[in-house]
Amino acid sequence: MRGSRWLAAVVAVASVSTGVAIAGSSKTETSPVKGTFEASVVGKPKDKRCASKHVKTQVRFEGTQKSDDSRLTGDLEIRAVSVVNNNPKSDGYGYGYSKGTVTLRKTYSPKTTFKGEFVAVLEPDGGGEGFIIGETKGKDAVHLLANFNFDEDTPGHISGEFGQDTQVQKPYAPTEDEDPAIVTNACFDHGHGHGGGHGHGGGHH
Repeated sequence: MRGSRWLAAVVAVASVSTGVAIAGSSKTETSPVKGTFEASVVGKPKDKRCASKHVKTQVRFEGTQKSDDSRLTGDLEIRAVSVVNNNPKSDGYGYGYSKGTVTLRKTYSPKTTFKGEFVAVLEPDGGGEGFIIGETKGKDAVHLLANFNFDEDTPGHISGEFGQDTQVQKPYAPTEDEDPAIVTNACFDHGHGHGGGHGHGGGHH
């Protein structure tokens, strides 16, 4: 975990976000948020060579997520497609990128409570950092915009966090979160601050 600032990555992630308006919320909200997650590979990852000295992998993770916001707590599913440089003679060996979807459900319920999309840079040590944007479902729905980081602590298992970086590094102050994140429902519907209007059509798949 490097603690890098990733807010600029919202531009890249937003390009694949639907921007659907949030309905049903009775108040405007923009608040900092943080949480942790852990997940393990389910099934056998699918690998194939996609370019010279590069491998593309499709993988699914299942686990749990905990947050100081109950709307972001639940059973976690991650579907990711990753591309990694596997040329040991290259300076970029082990580096790559990943993108995919994140889904949350309440324990013992098949109902989706959060759906998001992410992009991340992968590091040779098995970790990575990225940005996620998505939205909760149901009452008091909000969008999440969050920096996150993770480590592969054992083969096939990852643990990470969003809205924080537990490895305090300079030049950040000890009290400053290095990987900021927010939940918000402000002005996603063409200027309707309370999110009470109707969206412009699209929806997460």
